[in-house]
Amino acid sequence: MDKLLIKQCLVYGSWLVWPFIAWLAWRLRERRGRWCVVLLLSGCLLFAWARFVEPQRIRVQETVLTGTGAQARLVLISDIHLGVYKDSAYLDRLVKRINKLRADAVVIAGDLTYEPGEQSLERMFAPLADLNIPVYAVLGNHDQQAPGPDIDVELRAALAAHQVDVIEGRSVALGGFRLAGLGDRWANKDDAGFLSAMPSPAPTIVLTHNPDSAIDLDPSFATLVLAGHTHGGQIRIPWLYRHAIPSQYGFDKGEQFLVTPRGRVRVYTTVGTGEVGLPMRLFNPPTIDVLDLRP
Repeated sequence: MDKLLIKQCLVYGSWLVWPFIAWLAWRLRERRGRWCVVLLLSGCLLFAWARFVEPQRIRVQETVLTGTGAQARLVLISDIHLGVYKDSAYLDRLVKRINKLRADAVVIAGDLTYEPGEQSLERMFAPLADLNIPVYAVLGNHDQQAPGPDIDVELRAALAAHQVDVIEGRSVALGGFRLAGLGDRWANKDDAGFLSAMPSPAPTIVLTHNPDSAIDLDPSFATLVLAGHTHGGQIRIPWLYRHAIPSQYGFDKGEQFLVTPRGRVRVYTTVGTGEVGLPMRLFNPPTIDVLDLRP
């Protein structure tokens, strides 16, 4: 069966949980087998929360990061995953929340898409044009669509049409520091050689999709790494979620430090705002991170 069709079946078939919940609630009137009904009903309600409620609850989390050498407020989002599970209406909600925040720029750490099929990417990402501060981005592994069709070129054109600056392989000056972009690690596009080839006296904030890219960075050229990719486990069941996080170096969410051959690199990983695999989130709602960078 087609992979996209399977995911569409998950999306639409999951609505059947509601009549099943109603039937279980009706069965509660009977004393025989009530405990079994209660257990089934509890599981269905938890599923309904993870499928229909938590993925829509956009949280804003503010974090102060001192010692960066920079003075700025950045909005970090990642893993929007527009496509089979999320649409432009959801992105419009994200944009409206971001526009209410006080910040200097928005940085998007990749994976903007997830199985978009034949949908127009320019139309899908149109809400980004309404952001009232500069927007910088890098792409992620799902934006390469491996092993499916590579939508890299089309996506870059769509983002450019909405004033989103994709900064892979280069840097931009931003309020007393430089913001540098690395491509996706799984696509072998995260070569950071340009950082050492063009040293800067200003602090360097590196934007990348996969936090594992930090293993190849020199801390003297990377004051802070901003990443996504892990989803913080997405379905964050204690202990079990750690086995589902796609990180070779144990990245989860929030601020962590990675010891590399060149020194200790500081990394901040956001849980993102979308879903892959299953259209569900549990104990881990979509999050907009507001990073208050201080010297």
